[in-house]
Parts: sequence; structure tokens; C-alpha cells
Amino acid sequence: MTIWQFLHIASMFGAVSLFVGQGMLSAGIARTGDVRAIRRTLAVEARFGPVGGALFLLGIVFGFVTALTGRWDLRAPWLLIAYVLAAVVLATGIAFHGPRGRKLQALAEASPENEPSEALRALIDAPSARVVSVLDGLLWLALIYVMVAKPFS
Repeated sequence: MTIWQFLHIASMFGAVSLFVGQGMLSAGIARTGDVRAIRRTLAVEARFGPVGGALFLLGIVFGFVTALTGRWDLRAPWLLIAYVLAAVVLATGIAFHGPRGRKLQALAEASPENEPSEALRALIDAPSARVVSVLDGLLWLALIYVMVAKPFS
């Protein structure tokens, strides 16, 4: 294993751990309806989000360097699949999770402390969050599978 490959794996491991772990934790806390806990969790999450994003982007860069220095074909089918999966993960984060997190934070801040407001409860219970969470889980699993198994190679 080269240093570039190690950096790629370590960066991606960190990104997956932060995004998936933090997402599961914050969703679980939100479902409790404890407004103070939701506020605290989202405040911490706001600090870790950029770290996860940076690790994900660094992982992509280290992956390209690994492929180039390892003389791998950047057009290999498994890599093309990985590019698409990584782009969808990134797009989902930017288009759904970022805006939803900011809206959740704003609603939690505006909500009374003893009970979530109707708007906050509606956002917490929105079916779209569950659908996207399942989609995210499948995307991350598919990406890990493709990077490990290298299908169609």
C-alpha cells in the first residue's frame, strides 16, 4: 500500500464516519423532541460538517493521486461507477442535508425549549428525511463495495 492509498482510505474513512455517524446521531436526537438537545447537537454538527466535507474532497484527491501513481486506468468501469456514486453523495449533501440542517437549526432556535414547535416537529417527521437517509446509506455502501470489490475490472 502506498502513502497515497493510505491517505485516500483514511480520509474517506473519516468522512464516512463523520457524515454517517453524525447523521444517525442527530436524527435520533431530533426524534426525541428534546429541543435543547437538538440545538446542542446541531451546534456541534455545524462544526464537524466542514471537516467531513474536507476529508471527503481530500479523499477524492488522494484517490486520483493513488490511481495516477499506481498507473491505474482512470476510465476503469469500477472507477467510473465510483465517480458517479461520489458525485451523487456530494450532491445529496449539498442539495438536501445542508439546507435541511440549516432549516432544522433555525426552527430549533425559534422553538420553545419545553416542546418542539409544530414546524420543527413537521420537519423532524418529514418522510423525505427517512427516504434520503436510506438512499444515503445505500450510496455509501455501494461506494465502499465498488472501491473494495472493483467490479467489472
